[in-house]
Order: sequence, then C-alpha cells, then structure tokens
Amino acid sequence: MENIKRQTAFKLWIGNIISSRYTKGSEQFEADYIEFDNKKISRVNLIGSVIDKSDGNNYVSFILDDSSGSIRLKSWNEEASSFSNVQIGDLVLVVGKIKEYNNQVYITPEIIKKLDNPLWLRVRKLELINLYGEPTRVESTSVENIGEDEDVVGVVEEKVTNDIPASTREKIISLIEGLDRGEGVPLSDVVIGSGLAENEVTSIVEDMIKDGEIFEIQKNKLRVVG
Repeated sequence: MENIKRQTAFKLWIGNIISSRYTKGSEQFEADYIEFDNKKISRVNLIGSVIDKSDGNNYVSFILDDSSGSIRLKSWNEEASSFSNVQIGDLVLVVGKIKEYNNQVYITPEIIKKLDNPLWLRVRKLELINLYGEPTRVESTSVENIGEDEDVVGVVEEKVTNDIPASTREKIISLIEGLDRGEGVPLSDVVIGSGLAENEVTSIVEDMIKDGEIFEIQKNKLRVVG
C-alpha cells in the first residue's frame, strides 16, 4: 500500500476541534480526521497556554487552552522526552495529529514550540476571528486523562512520504535565527548555509511555513516564529 501524503496542519480554535465530528481512518494508513469547514482535517496548528501537565515513565501529557476550549496533548516513549521542558504557564505553538481514545479527542504533538512574545497569541486570535468569527467557548470531557496504561498500538501513526527529520528542522531554524538581523533571511542564504540542494530546502521551508514554525515577511525572506 502506498504511503499517504503529508496532511496540511490547519489553524483552528480548540473549540472547533472538540465540537466537530471525529472519524476513525477506514484503513491502517488512512489518517483519522474531524470534519470542519467542509474539510477533513487530521493535522492542526494551535497556539495556546499550557494549563496542566502530568508525566510518567513513558509518557508526558499537557492540557492546552486558547480561550475557546481546552484539549489534551499526549506523547509516548521517545517523543515524550522531546517535550519535557514545557511547563505550566508556557505559551506554545503546537503542530500535531488529531486522535481519539475512549470517546475523548486529543492531540499527539509533532512540534511544541515555546513562544516568548505573547503578541503571537493575539496575532493568531485575529487570524482565526477573520477565518471563523469570534469563538464561543466549548467545554468538553476531552481533557480528562487519557489512560496511562493505553496501549500505544491504539494510536498507530499513519506513515507519510515527506516527514522532515527533527535535526533538519532544527538546522534550518538555527540558520535563520543566526542570520536574521531584524529584516528576515533570504531563502538563498538558507540554501547556502544548509549545504542541501535548493529544491530540498525549498520543499522543507514550504512545509515549515505550513506548520507555523517560520513565516515569510516578504517573498523568499524568512523569519522564525517565536
């Protein structure tokens, strides 16, 4: 069976997620999704505050709130250690996949990035108001703890053809941060500094822009979100 294409991470209110219909993927490699705004959405891009955290031997779990609602983020095994530095009160950008367990919708994060400037939350709220209107807070039982003994087989991830290795993401982000003097960094400088092929860097940058890790302040001029 062919691997499915990497899905776009849509910017949503948390309330949009927990009030939408959830559907389990019909095949092993078909992503689970919610139906919202006439789209089938399996990956999301959220900005919110961490209001609770718990961890165990092989997992870490957070509750994220963005004023429209709260949702649990949960990661297992090796991935969990990547997010151990996130603390209650942190403002974060999250890119992750929508999952469900025992009728509770939650997010398995691929990226959790701390945001130092609270203005990013205001920018995101203005974006979402423009897209979907003012939010009405949705309360849900989805923030109840996903069972600590949950078998990871229950959250098998779909395979994708163009996942970006974390080391490559970090290299691109470090390059942009190191070269940025307040006016953004030309894509050509990132290509030269990375040592990768131009088409490869362009593809990676496009995915990172979609995931909200970096943005263009002008055509082919990049800055890091944060």
